[in-house]
Amino acid sequence: MTLNHHTEQQILERVDSLSAKMADLRSGIGNFIFGQEEVIELALITLLSRGHALLIGVPGLAKTRLVETLGGVLG
Repeated sequence: MTLNHHTEQQILERVDSLSAKMADLRSGIGNFIFGQEEVIELALITLLSRGHALLIGVPGLAKTRLVETLGGVLG
């Protein structure tokens, strides 16, 4: 299966658009959750893949805040 140039260009534009949206999401969440970049990244990957996540950690690591912030940022 080969793709013509027009289709390749459309794919590249969509990837660039998605990349910009992901950066905006990371930035928006990062305004509320500090020092948890890896957790934010994994949470976004989980949501994009329509997966499930179990957030485990000691009290005070912003697990609830992360879920609330994800809901707010994603609408």
